[in-house]
Amino acid sequence: MKLRINPKPQSSHVQAAPPDIQFIQQPKKRVGFTLSVIVGLILPLIPFTILTVESYLFPRSSTYNGESIPWWIIFPVLIVCIVIHELLHLIWHPGWGLSHQSSLNIWPQKVQFGVHYDGFMSRSRWLVMRLAPLVGLTVLPTIFLMAAHFFRLPYFWQQFVNILILINSLGSGGDFLASIIVYRQVPPQGEIGIWNGRACWRGLH
Repeated sequence: MKLRINPKPQSSHVQAAPPDIQFIQQPKKRVGFTLSVIVGLILPLIPFTILTVESYLFPRSSTYNGESIPWWIIFPVLIVCIVIHELLHLIWHPGWGLSHQSSLNIWPQKVQFGVHYDGFMSRSRWLVMRLAPLVGLTVLPTIFLMAAHFFRLPYFWQQFVNILILINSLGSGGDFLASIIVYRQVPPQGEIGIWNGRACWRGLH
């Protein structure tokens, strides 16, 4: 895995794409951003609706003891969420993120970081990689909270997990939208990569 500090966008002056490369059609940047936000606002409704219905169907004694949740708790949850979110993307790269084609990109001035893969990966692996944070930080924590009454999880940690689910769901709109686009355009036997900064696919080699 490579570490890149302030990586620059790829130059547009590169050779033409090979004939077996098919570019994935994506919405314009502004439209894509808007759709990602809408999807991100919808996603949290699913786990919290499930948790609400579950609490009515299977009522249990509350662990709330009058303690309040400090407002600043959102900051450590946000940091934990972002770090684990990106690591869950990374470990599903070919080579489990240890390949020289995987990179950790950091923009110190923007206080941002992300992961990138320079090669191609199969559609099935790409979909798993893209949706791994949604499963790991939304679906599994939701299941955990549904079973939390067996463990008598303290109220503070219940709310910590709830905030984690909320933040990750809001931030997973783009991942979910991209997965739908790829699932619809790329055949099961295709593999996905980047050519000149654009998402593309080709038949498995």
